Amino acid sequence: MQSIWTQLALVGVLVVINAIFAGSEMALVSLRESQIQRLERASRSGRVLAKLAKDPNRFLATIQIGITLAGFLASAAAAVSLARPLVPLLGFLGGAAEPAAIVLVTLALTFVTLVFGELAPKRIALQMPERWALLIARPLDLLASLTRPAVWALGATTDLVVRLFGLNPDSQREEISPDELRDIVSGNHGFTKEQQTIIAGAVEIADRRLRAVLVPRLQVFCLDSGTTAEAARLVLAASGHSRAPVVRHGGLDDTVGVIHLRDLVGLPDDRPIDERTRPPMLLPDSVPVVDALRQFKAERQHMALVVDERGAVEGIVTLEDILEEIVGEIYDETDRDVHSVRTEPDGTLVLPGTFPVHDLRDVRIELPGRPEGDYTTIAGLLLNCLGHIPTAPGENVTIDGWELTVADIDHHAITEVRARQTAVRPGSDAADADAADSDAADADAAGSDGGTGSAAAGSAGIESDDPGNTATSDSADTPQRPTAARDTDGPDRLVSTGPAGDSPSRPAPDTACG
Repeated sequence: MQSIWTQLALVGVLVVINAIFAGSEMALVSLRESQIQRLERASRSGRVLAKLAKDPNRFLATIQIGITLAGFLASAAAAVSLARPLVPLLGFLGGAAEPAAIVLVTLALTFVTLVFGELAPKRIALQMPERWALLIARPLDLLASLTRPAVWALGATTDLVVRLFGLNPDSQREEISPDELRDIVSGNHGFTKEQQTIIAGAVEIADRRLRAVLVPRLQVFCLDSGTTAEAARLVLAASGHSRAPVVRHGGLDDTVGVIHLRDLVGLPDDRPIDERTRPPMLLPDSVPVVDALRQFKAERQHMALVVDERGAVEGIVTLEDILEEIVGEIYDETDRDVHSVRTEPDGTLVLPGTFPVHDLRDVRIELPGRPEGDYTTIAGLLLNCLGHIPTAPGENVTIDGWELTVADIDHHAITEVRARQTAVRPGSDAADADAADSDAADADAAGSDGGTGSAAAGSAGIESDDPGNTATSDSADTPQRPTAARDTDGPDRLVSTGPAGDSPSRPAPDTACG
């Protein structure tokens, strides 16, 4: 009987050893590079851990030697010695009693090893990888040194096998991709909604260019270079802007500089403002948003003119515009992006054609399946899908359960768009009927909260009522250019080119946009 308890104790010790090695493997493999670097700076054990992590062959071979030996010895110790006491109990099986006892002991040992020696320690190590890794780092490093010949032989053989598969055995672990980071953040309940928005925004701007966030020249609030200081102060105060480009008769392409409201303090009332203008900051429209933010910080500027490849000014971008790409829209009492959105009794949203596509989430319109294209506004999205410039209101497209209809046209420009939800997309905020009702109320009430403080009137222009015409818009000299459109196919973006209503002027072809 004493021999049996000794064998059970030995098996228990070997299962514990197996558990330590299995958990160590999971803890080391699951540590991210940033965690390893932080632990390396914190303690001596962290430095040993970092040394182990830099050589996966070394620690994986050591761990595998430990797991294999522990499992082998446990099986050898239990298979025969623990099976013998069961043979008399299985005597009714005759000659098959001893093999049956060995099979039963093996199955029981396998169960115990899997649960207590593999699965449970790995689950625990996943929940506390840093603590586990720090505890075993130094013992594992010592064991790796003691078994160096065997570790080297296993590592060299493993490298050879890896090369046979066409891979590089010296390559490091892959960096986390932006999509993986978004999934991690969205699935982590430890982040608040605001934190998720900021992290997702910081990831998304990595590939975004200035042309996607600028305020188009037709909507830029400007001051004429001949405007007097007194008139400029009144106009800027009335418009809600703190600064504005100062232009000559050529519009934005003939920009003299930028004037700030505080620059006008101390300037005689009858003096022209071009005496105090500052040189404008110029940025190409192809510059990544991240680089533009870096230049804003380096030059301590808050506004820049955005120039295309032909040297023409496309519009302006402000520091606030860029920050909003990261933290979401920042509305004040003068911002008109959401102020200009109306909600009709049936829940349909009416938006200006200049409403930025990347701000649609602010009014609870989610279009993840919208087609790629060189457009930045909802009017540009419609042109992209239609493939032509509409001549009358009523033409519509359907994207991700939202029907977008041309509501108003001024010359060749789509000035107003109606958005009506025709189907609830699974997983969207609108999936809950109560949430949909509150969303419509939020969009309707946002008029009292929307605004910006920059010279760009958000994404909607501000016109001056000054009789002296001291505030100008650049719309007179530059005709609106519709976004280039293209025809593509997609299952969830249907195009109807006939006006809405009972008597369409043209039939609606079965065309897809996407």
